[in-house]
Amino acid sequence: MVMESGYNKDQNTIDTAQYTTTILEESPDAGQSYLDETLFLGDSNIARMYRMFDYCTYDNAIGSVGMSAQSLASYACVQFKGYSGYKTMPEAVALMQPRRVILTFGTNDLDPGYSASSFAENYAAGIRAIVQAYPSVDIIVNAIPPLGQQHSNSRLTQSQLDEYNKALVEMCQENDWKFLNSAEVLRDSATGYARSGYVESSDGIHLTSAAMDALFDYIRTHSYITEDDRPALTTVPAHTGDKDVSVMPTVAATPQPTPQQESTPEPDPTATPTPTPTPSPTPTATPGLTYWEEVIQPTCTEQGYTIFHCNEDPEKD
Repeated sequence: MVMESGYNKDQNTIDTAQYTTTILEESPDAGQSYLDETLFLGDSNIARMYRMFDYCTYDNAIGSVGMSAQSLASYACVQFKGYSGYKTMPEAVALMQPRRVILTFGTNDLDPGYSASSFAENYAAGIRAIVQAYPSVDIIVNAIPPLGQQHSNSRLTQSQLDEYNKALVEMCQENDWKFLNSAEVLRDSATGYARSGYVESSDGIHLTSAAMDALFDYIRTHSYITEDDRPALTTVPAHTGDKDVSVMPTVAATPQPTPQQESTPEPDPTATPTPTPTPSPTPTATPGLTYWEEVIQPTCTEQGYTIFHCNEDPEKD
């Protein structure tokens, strides 16, 4: 675990008065129907919403572990029933026809050599691809969640994260998109880092269930509801799986159906390399259970870890 030195929480404070038409203000609770009409797009924190927790379902969320904002337009990572291969998120939006999307990217973009202006420019290009694919959708860009004061990746700093969030507000204002300033409810006002208990103690990066509670309360009470001008909806294919850029121990990879014909997406030069697993030992059987270990070797940017599998025997008495 590492700590950032010299962090100034006031250095990149967002002046909310400057963006009154862009930052979503507090509203009456929009309820579950608001969430059901919203498609959540993002990285591992979005994947956790429906793979680990029950805040969303496959019907209204798409998350790809390790995905960056600059891969938004190009990375084919969404599997649908009845379709061969994978679709990009913009293509998925056109198929799922949501009333609005809330995007949460940025953690995987953090890098000392990647400026906030370049980040926002590339993010905007991905969002425009969504708008082009499905013009009726409302765009809401969520703030990048804060880091823990101690976290597991020295490449990530809260200083740069704050700078990125400030750039996102400006990007939204320039493009007439809305900004969900959820970081204000997730961060500790005294330190600027994530509130105690809001990020996993194992990595200081991924949001906990307590943080998700606070986040979804914030989403419902900072709603954006416009006239529904979508064309007549067509049948929505079932979202059956997602392709991850990298495997993280805190988010189980989604089991993927075997596609009839899969096209290989262009390599993403900014994505975290996918660790190469070592051959798994022969599964050991015990009455009613089958279990084995899968060892993921470390890379230059990710720690190694072991996945312990335990499957119930379907023929168990």
